Amino acid sequence: GTLAVASAEERRDPRALAEMVGRCGVGVASVVPSLLRVLDPDAVPGIGNWVLGAERLSVELAGRWSVGARVWNTYGPTEATVITTATATPLAAGLEEAPPIGRPLPNARVYVLDQFLKPVPVGVAGEVYIAGAGLARGYVGRPGLSAERFVACPFVAPGGRMYRSGDLAKWTAEGDLVFAGRVDEQVKVRGFRVEPGEIEAVVAACEGVGRVAVVVREDGPGDKQLVAYVVPNGEVSVAAVRAFAADRLPEYMVPAVVVLDALPLTVNGKLDRAGLPAPDTTDTIKGRGPATPTEEILCGLFAEVLGVARVSADASFFELGGDSLLAMRLIARVRAVLDTRITIRELFTATTVALLSRRIEEEGHADGRARPVLVPCPRPDSVPLSYAQRRMWFLNRLEGVGEGAGYNLPLALRLSGELDAVALEAALGDVADRHESLRTVFPETDGEPRQHVLAGGDGRPSLVVVDTTEQELPQTLVAHSARGFDLSVDLPWRARLLRMGPSEYVLLV
Repeated sequence: GTLAVASAEERRDPRALAEMVGRCGVGVASVVPSLLRVLDPDAVPGIGNWVLGAERLSVELAGRWSVGARVWNTYGPTEATVITTATATPLAAGLEEAPPIGRPLPNARVYVLDQFLKPVPVGVAGEVYIAGAGLARGYVGRPGLSAERFVACPFVAPGGRMYRSGDLAKWTAEGDLVFAGRVDEQVKVRGFRVEPGEIEAVVAACEGVGRVAVVVREDGPGDKQLVAYVVPNGEVSVAAVRAFAADRLPEYMVPAVVVLDALPLTVNGKLDRAGLPAPDTTDTIKGRGPATPTEEILCGLFAEVLGVARVSADASFFELGGDSLLAMRLIARVRAVLDTRITIRELFTATTVALLSRRIEEEGHADGRARPVLVPCPRPDSVPLSYAQRRMWFLNRLEGVGEGAGYNLPLALRLSGELDAVALEAALGDVADRHESLRTVFPETDGEPRQHVLAGGDGRPSLVVVDTTEQELPQTLVAHSARGFDLSVDLPWRARLLRMGPSEYVLLV
């Protein structure tokens, strides 16, 4: 196969990523589970296999992501050449627990051991050790760390080694592995391995910061957020601490900042993580409110994506806890609601409602002119068939004009309650008015078919009402679906309203 690698811009923009997948003909996609929160499965129908890895697949995400493709949940550290275990996982609503991470690949051996390097029983959590052909030789130039993580394997011939992953897992009775967390405090955020201690060291170097504790909060299912709790020893502000950290850390490691008078401690003097407060969102509503209709819409979308009550027009999306994944979700919502071509790159430079609103309005009035109104192009008297239309016309002729129904695509919708048939027929007509292909017929001139688009009134389908019963419904559906089309004069769709009683119907299209 051919490897297609998404660019940095495509990885940040769901629409651009979907376009890249379609353009390259991607059939297998390896992504982090977080991406499934912002990617629409209908936008990437060609993918037959999803390979998920690099971070834990939550039960909440697995339960609401249901696709027809095969989904592989995988596990494996870089030190064991990326993937060590895998399983084909059905993802559907109603799951009660997160899917397992699978079974070892043929060239890998996985052991779940206790602190004495003894295998643990089924259902008991232990540390994951990995051996096999994919094991790395160690860390370049770091013999001490290599000796700590790559240890002798007591289950193979002398000289064999295994990698101590630091991950916890347990075996199921069926032989699958279930991920159970980390031995140390190392965590994964958006697929990146993060050491809170590294972030603490950076934040502690900021002027005015005394004590600091960095934790990963998950106040909503699957929504992990790095938070730095700071005890000042002088003048300090949230914005100054975040700016200091942003200059020295990658974007995914920059934490939200909460200033406390003191860190909560347990009775034995250790940090009381349960006592750390959630980041206060009251700052999100400080400042001015929206001044324009666009700002009002954006304030609502910012608040919706960030999970807060209100957002001021001058509040920064990223200082309020937004990250690149939430930014992708926000841009998708903004595009859908405001019909704009704004990109995620512009959000990183116009981080507030006010700045983003101005950018959107400039897009619509470039060089002081309004975006041009769409108008129909001139249409010649005879328009040839497109490739898809010609294929449809050929199959119609192959079956016999008005006879065969082998290529009909019937859709039946059951309707209950009071129904206004006149309004329903008008609605179907509105659809035909909007889409020319639904009111196009293919008459022939000298044996050659051409497109003929009927005017709005002539191209509206008639809603034919047919009385039937519940018992006769199957035969009625078949009878009305089995009639073919004469594409030279018939619209390419028709509608029947099958009436079974005063408040029971089936709409057959």
